[in-house]
Amino acid sequence: MIRVRPTLAALSAVAVSALAAVAFPAPASAAPLGTVKLSQAKGTVDQTPIFGTASTSKPCPDGFGSDAAVRIGPPGGPYQNVATPLREGGYDKKAVSAKPNRSFSRAIGGAPANGEWWVVVECWSLTLGRHPELFITPLTVTGRDWKMGQPAGGASLDSPPSPQPTVPIANPSGSAAPPAPRRPPSLARPRPRPRSQIRNSRATTDPAPPRRWRARCGSAAWCWCSGSSARSPC
Repeated sequence: MIRVRPTLAALSAVAVSALAAVAFPAPASAAPLGTVKLSQAKGTVDQTPIFGTASTSKPCPDGFGSDAAVRIGPPGGPYQNVATPLREGGYDKKAVSAKPNRSFSRAIGGAPANGEWWVVVECWSLTLGRHPELFITPLTVTGRDWKMGQPAGGASLDSPPSPQPTVPIANPSGSAAPPAPRRPPSLARPRPRPRSQIRNSRATTDPAPPRRWRARCGSAAWCWCSGSSARSPC
């Protein structure tokens, strides 16, 4: 009996390992489904459309042929449409083919930054959503031009990087944003000062006028006498 217990324990461990392998399979490879065939090997970011046609090297995986989309973006995303999404179905029976209707710059909302970009095709299912893998063809952008192929040290197609927070847009001028315009001087008249302030300022700046007194001069004439605090005849 002492020798049997270790054997039973070992068998139990093997059974548990086998059950775990069935219940929790290893994640599938992130290798691309294939490539995207473009009608041209190079172009400009302002050219409309970006290229004439785009088609996949083979159909979408079984069950993921209800919809498809041809998009562009940095490696790993986010991706933007370069053509109207395809909704005819049957894309798991035939290769996806689309005709773009916009330029590179219009698709991403501005001039693309220099570096690597991916043209991708997504395959969709009505019940399962988007397939986790993509058809991928890399491009390299230099200034206003793009061409097929990866730059030196390009991203791995088998393990795409995480999506970027935003689409990288180039600064056309290459300079800092201009400073905010200066506010024009106000054309409004200055607010009048209170009378008390006016009186106080006059009291300190203006000389006091001489006192003037009205006095009777002679029998019927009146005159004004100044410079004296007392009333006196003129």
